[in-house]
Amino acid sequence: MMEQVVTRIANIQKCLVDCVSEQWQFSKDSATQAFCLSRLAHLSQSDSIKDKFEQELGGRNWRPPHRLLIVVSENDPLGTLEALLAAYLIGCKIRIKSRISTLWLQVLRQRLGLSDDECQIREWDSQSQDDSQILLGVDTILLAGGETLIRHYRQVAPANIKLVELGPKISGMAIIGDVLPPIDFLLQDFCLFQQQVCSSPRFILLDKPECADELYQQLKAKLDTLSVLPDTLRLQQMVQYQNFKFTQFLNKTAFPACYSGTTGWGLTYQTEFNLTQWLPVGFQLVVAPIAESLGKIKQQWAGQLQTLGYQGELRHLSLNSYSFTRYCPIGSMLLRPMNAAHDGFFMLSALVYFINQEGDGFA
Repeated sequence: MMEQVVTRIANIQKCLVDCVSEQWQFSKDSATQAFCLSRLAHLSQSDSIKDKFEQELGGRNWRPPHRLLIVVSENDPLGTLEALLAAYLIGCKIRIKSRISTLWLQVLRQRLGLSDDECQIREWDSQSQDDSQILLGVDTILLAGGETLIRHYRQVAPANIKLVELGPKISGMAIIGDVLPPIDFLLQDFCLFQQQVCSSPRFILLDKPECADELYQQLKAKLDTLSVLPDTLRLQQMVQYQNFKFTQFLNKTAFPACYSGTTGWGLTYQTEFNLTQWLPVGFQLVVAPIAESLGKIKQQWAGQLQTLGYQGELRHLSLNSYSFTRYCPIGSMLLRPMNAAHDGFFMLSALVYFINQEGDGFA
C-alpha cells in the first residue's frame, strides 16, 4: 500500500504545481486568489502531505471507505480541493457534489488519472436530489457546511453510513495590552475569503480603551478600500446599519457603527459582549476584560469555537476553559498547519476505518 501512497502523493504534488503555474481561478477577490495559489505552491514544494499521512496513518492497519460522498461548502474553494485530494490519497472511490467548482474538479480528476466512476462529480442542487441515489454505494460522508446541510444528511443517511461532520465554527481575535498588531495582518485574517470561512474572525476583543480607540479609527479609514462584498451580504449589512443609525440618533456615542456603501464592510464598537449590536459582516470591537468576554463567548457558542488569533501575552488566561481548538498569532489565522489536530478537511484518520488484528495469525 505504501508504494501506492507514494505514487499518489507525487501525483498530488504535480497537480498542485499545475494549479499554480496555470493560475487556476479560485476566487474573484484578488487577495484571496493570491492566497490560494500561495498555499498550493507551499503544499507542492514541501513534505507536508507525506508527513501528514505518516503522522495519522503510518504503521497502522486501515482500509479506505468503499465510496466517500463529499459535500463541502464552496465558500472555501481550497476546502473542496483538499477534500478531493484527501479522498484520492487514501485510495477510495469518490462522489463529490459541486456548484461552482465543477470545471476545475473535472480537470483535476483527469490529471489524477481517475475514471468517471472512480470520481463521480454531481450537481449541488440538494432541493430536488434523489437522496437514495446520491447515497447509493456510499459508506462514509464528509460534510462541511451549515446546520441545514448537516441536519439533512443526519436525517436521510442510514445508520450504517459514517458521517464525518465539520459544522459551522466561530473564530475571533484578542488583543491583550496596549500594542496593536500591524493593520495588514489583521485585515488579512478578516478579509480573505470575505469572512466566509470558519477560520475568519468575527470579533476583536480588547482590554485597553486607548488601544481600541486607535484601532477603531484605523479600521474606519480602511472600510472603503476593502474588497467589495457580494450583493446579498451588502444588503444585509445596509438594513442592519440603518437600524443602528436610528438607535444612535437617539443615543449619541463617540464610536458609532460605520458602514461603507462602496464595499459593504462595517465596524461596531461596544463595551460589553452583545450580539444584537453586531453587523452581519465586518469588525466587531468588544472593549472589556478579556477573560470576561471569553467566558460570555463560550456560553454563546458552546462547541462551535475554532481559532483565536492573538496579540500580547496569554499566560494569565486559562485557555483550556474557553473551548477554542487553536490559538495562533494575528496574521496567521488562515494559515492552518497541515499537521494540526484540528485542520479541517484533510483529516485522514477520520475518513478511514482502522483494523485491529488480534492473535498470532498475523505474525
